[in-house]
Amino acid sequence: MLKTLPFNALRTLEAVVRLRGFGRAADELNVTQSAVSQHIRHLEDWIGQRLLIRRGRQTLPTEAGERLARATREGFGMVESLCEDLRGTSKSQGAGILVGSPPGFAFLWLLPRLLNFDDSNPDISISLSTDPQSRDPDLSEADVYICYSAGGFPGLHAEQLMAERMSPVCAPKLAEKLQSVGDLTAHTILQDNLETADMASNWDFWARECGISLPRFDRTRTYGQANLVVQAAAQGLGVAMGRGPLVADAVAEGTLVYPFPQIAQSQFSYWFVCAHDALASKPVQAFRTWLHEEAGAFARSGKPD
Repeated sequence: MLKTLPFNALRTLEAVVRLRGFGRAADELNVTQSAVSQHIRHLEDWIGQRLLIRRGRQTLPTEAGERLARATREGFGMVESLCEDLRGTSKSQGAGILVGSPPGFAFLWLLPRLLNFDDSNPDISISLSTDPQSRDPDLSEADVYICYSAGGFPGLHAEQLMAERMSPVCAPKLAEKLQSVGDLTAHTILQDNLETADMASNWDFWARECGISLPRFDRTRTYGQANLVVQAAAQGLGVAMGRGPLVADAVAEGTLVYPFPQIAQSQFSYWFVCAHDALASKPVQAFRTWLHEEAGAFARSGKPD
C-alpha cells in the first residue's frame, strides 16, 4: 500500500488547505497552479471522495479533506523530525552552509549583499542554490531556506525575515504614458512562471486592497524567473507587479518607478527556515544574525519594501 501513496498529491493538499488557496499553495510549492489542480484531482480520484470545494476566490476543504490534510501535516512532521534525529547534527557543524532560495530573491536581494557576510565571516562558506529541489525542505540537503510564503512550516524553525509590499513598476519613460490604471490595457504585462497561474489574483489582490478597478490585460509576456521580469521592466518592455525587495534596489537607483501611488501589503513574506537542530550550528547562527541585520538595515534605508 505504501508504494501507491501519492505523496506529492498529499503534500499539495496540505498546502492548499493550510493556505486556503490554489495560487498560494503553488507559490509555496514552487509549481504552477495547473500542477496543483492536477495533484488534487489525482488525489480525489485515488481517495474516491471530494476533498476541496472552490467557491469563487475561496477554497474550502470538505470534512474528509480537512482530516486528510491534518493527518498529512502531522505525519510528515513526525517523519522529518525522525530523519533529523537519525542524521544527527554533524552536517550543520561544518564551516560551510547551503542556502536554498527563490531565484528572484537570491539574485536581486541576497547576492548583492553576500559580500558583506563574506567580509565579516571569512571562515564561513556560503553556497547558494535556487533549483526547486534545494528549496524544498522535504527533499533538500540545504541547511537554511529562504521561503516566500504566507507562513506555516510544520516541524521546522521559522522566523519572518521581511514583509512585502506590492505595486506595479515600470521604466520611467513608460510611466509617463500611464496617467491612470486604465492605461495599463495598452501596455504589456510582464510576469514570471510562478506568477502565471496566480497573476490574476496578484493584480486583483493589489486592486482590491487599494480600491481600484483593473482594466482588461490584452498583452502579457512571461519569463522564467522574477529577476528577468525586473530586468525587462527596467528596459521598458512592459509593466510588472513590483514585489517588495525584488524591485526595491532598482526603484532606489531610478531604473524602475511606481507609476501609481497605491501600494498594498502583500499576503506573503520572506522567511528564514531551518531544522530545529540546525540552530545549534555556529555557521547557521552567524548567517541568521547577519540576515536579520541586513533586513533591518534595508528597512531603515528607506527603500520601498
